Formats: sequence, structure tokens, C-alpha cells
Amino acid sequence: MKNVIKRCVSLLTLFNDKSTQISTEYIRDNISSYRDLSDSAFKRSFERDKVLLREMGYSLDYVNDKWSIDEGYNLSGTSIINSIKKNKNIEFNQFLNTYHIIKKYIDSNSENTNNINNVSKLNDAIIEKKRVSFKYQNKIRKVYPMGIKFFNNNWYLGAEDNKKLKTYNLNKINDLKIGNKSDLHDKEYKEIKFSWENKDHLITIKLNLNKEIYLINKNIFNHSVNIKKQKNNLLNLEINTYDINGLLKFLLMTNPKTITLRKKYKPLLLEVLDG
Repeated sequence: MKNVIKRCVSLLTLFNDKSTQISTEYIRDNISSYRDLSDSAFKRSFERDKVLLREMGYSLDYVNDKWSIDEGYNLSGTSIINSIKKNKNIEFNQFLNTYHIIKKYIDSNSENTNNINNVSKLNDAIIEKKRVSFKYQNKIRKVYPMGIKFFNNNWYLGAEDNKKLKTYNLNKINDLKIGNKSDLHDKEYKEIKFSWENKDHLITIKLNLNKEIYLINKNIFNHSVNIKKQKNNLLNLEINTYDINGLLKFLLMTNPKTITLRKKYKPLLLEVLDG
């Protein structure tokens, strides 16, 4: 781990001293930890280091523009650190996001399966107040990103979509594209409310279903159990959840014998189904 962190710091320093793209050969020649490695060992180490940098909020992307003679790697995402340096009052949410990335990497030996490759790009878009588009649940979304938060082992984007504040799971975001125009709105990050922070998005539902079916599928969505009663092999549950998408998926997969839901929750479910 010590060598990995050292190489990543060396990479950040190398890019900080250069204003143009940097070739793979230049990187290998100018970082001593890479210099004596075989081609295959260098490739493996470099790819691992790029993954760690992405998890720390930096994106190391290869640029090969056919209209330009320059090609090589560019480093983005440094605005996260620069904004903290420039502001007297630290932007706590951005700092907290970075902390969660580093803590998760250090505490776990397993690979991070969350789709966090877009964290630095979305942070830049939030700071520069740009519009973004992406594919989400087989539909193209064009939104104004307002904030990113780490919650319950997942990353979420809070964004304004058609004048409504919505929460998107980064694991389900594909084909992210960042707009070119900046300063498209005057809203502040602190105004965003994520779904789990909005009491209007909390659903209480009663279910009657087979115990084994529940145990097999309960991790499909985030929820808390208020009441659980068992009779023979059937469970009577009262559940609270903000995870409406996950709840719908759970219901489709488990097909409960009975479902009891208050009428006031119907619009929330219909909104997700329409999406």
C-alpha cells in the first residue's frame, strides 16, 4: 500500500508540473517506481494506480485527438482539491466524499464495485454549474447536477430534472456526457435534498410473503423493518424505504401474496414507473 500511495503522489506531482498531455513513455521514464519494471508489470501497476486515483476523485484519461498532434494522458478532478485550498471555509460535503473514497479503499481489500469513475467529472460539473446527460434505466436524462453524496455504501447524484430535485444512483448511470456551457444556474449545493433526506419520499408498505423468498431477495433494496411476524413459513412485514426503484424491483421479483399501501404513496410509485 505504501508503494502504491507513493506512486500516486508521484503521478499527481508529475501532472501538476506539466500543462500538456503526457505520454505513457514519459510517465514511465520520470517515475522511479515504474522505471525498472517489465512491460507487463508496469502495465499492471499503472492500471491499478489509475483506478486508485479515480477512487480519490482524479480521472486520468488518455486523449488522442485526430485534429491535434498532441496525445497522451490528461488529469482532471483536481478542482476538488483546488476549491478546498481557495476557500477559507472548507466545502464539507466535497471533503467528506473524498474521505469516504480513501477510507473505503484502505479499509477493504476487495475491489470497489461502485461505479465511481464519474465522481470527479460530476464534481467539476457541479462546481462549474454545467448541464449533464446520461442514460438511466433505459432513458436519456438531461439534468443540472447539484451534489454528490456517499450513503449506505453507494454514491448518489442529486440533480434538478425538469425543475424537480431527484436522486440518481451512480451505479446505474451510463454514457455520462458533460455540457460545454458553464454558469447555467444560480442554485447552491446546500439547497439539494437527497431522497433519503426528504420525508415526502418515505414509503411505508405492508407485505405478506414466503420467508425464504424474502431472505433471498431482501438485499435488492434499502429498507428497514418496523414489524415482522411469522406464521408457519409466511412473513407479515411492515417496511419503511426511500428506495422506490429497489422496492418496485423487489415486488416484481418476489410477487407477495398481499400488498397494503396507503393512497398517498401512489404518486411516488407512478412517477418512478413513468420514468
